[in-house]
Amino acid sequence: MEHKTLPISAVIKIPKFERRTQGGHRERRGPKVFPTKDLEPPVGINQTEVVFVFRILLRSMALPACVLALSACGSKGEGNSSAVTAAADQNEMQKYNAYVEAANTARTPFADIVATYQRSIKPVFDSGKDLTKLFFPSDPGIDRIKVQLDKALAMKPAMPELDGAARTYSQALAKIAPLYRDMANYIEAKTYVSDNGAHGRELQPALLTALDNVASAQATYAKAIDAADRARIKAAFEATKKDTLDYYRKGTVYYLKESMDHASGVLNGKGLGDQKAAFKASLDQFNTMAVQFDNKVREKDKTACASFMLHANAYLAAGRDIIQRTEDGTYAKDRRNGASFQMMKPRAVEDAETLLQTYNSVINGLNVNQC
Repeated sequence: MEHKTLPISAVIKIPKFERRTQGGHRERRGPKVFPTKDLEPPVGINQTEVVFVFRILLRSMALPACVLALSACGSKGEGNSSAVTAAADQNEMQKYNAYVEAANTARTPFADIVATYQRSIKPVFDSGKDLTKLFFPSDPGIDRIKVQLDKALAMKPAMPELDGAARTYSQALAKIAPLYRDMANYIEAKTYVSDNGAHGRELQPALLTALDNVASAQATYAKAIDAADRARIKAAFEATKKDTLDYYRKGTVYYLKESMDHASGVLNGKGLGDQKAAFKASLDQFNTMAVQFDNKVREKDKTACASFMLHANAYLAAGRDIIQRTEDGTYAKDRRNGASFQMMKPRAVEDAETLLQTYNSVINGLNVNQC
């Protein structure tokens, strides 16, 4: 039976911070987003140079249906029982992918909106001074996220490990939507100039409470997605017959994700820390799986997935550069000299960006080429 493989990963997009200028025009700031309170930049590095990475969602990967629905992939099944099982597994994977889509819909994490508000807006309302330069972060997609969450919640079967977190997130979005809209209209129209910030001060406590709640709900939801993703990848990989193309394909995905898990400190600006050895081991395992996968593919078609190893090798090189620069003290030296190079992007940030870009290229390569 022919089976159309769903994408391995709904690649998590890096949100771009967008603000309003004094004239109300949108200004894109690229991937630089104000860090959350638990995301501290390396010593000596200008805080605004820290590239934001949505640490949990970034690494969340929606697997293809054949990773979970093993009986539905490449086999005809036996009787009605197999058909029912395959359909149920397919429904579960479709719901899971809908949940990942909801995670991807957010343009900016709410935790960063909270940080921006606390730093740039609240002090102005509290003091009543400088009521001429306020800007409010653009809507991160509140209504769209809620629609996608509610769509997934309505799908069958029940997924207790995700449904609860999704429902809480949806409810938090419903509460913040009118408050966010109210404050956005108030600030963008510069009504605060007319009433000297009175309405902003009145609205602020409820808005901040709602922002804190939705940021917490978003983080909890992201953790639930990550946990489900981890379990699915591991179970599918371990259940697959060894030394087969499918085994090496799933192993490639498994160790790719595992290596990025170990690199979380790199992505949030703290470095590898005690994960250096584990990161190196995961890269080596990914290397082995990728080479064996490429070999198996070429046994069937020597021209298939021609670019896959280019992407895989680029990711491996990026990871091994990070290990080398950690071991030889390059990053530590850059931190000590940070004050002299504030106009330049720190090498640690550049390397984190490269690691992320090459990681996404591996996933895209697998998806686009249907390797």
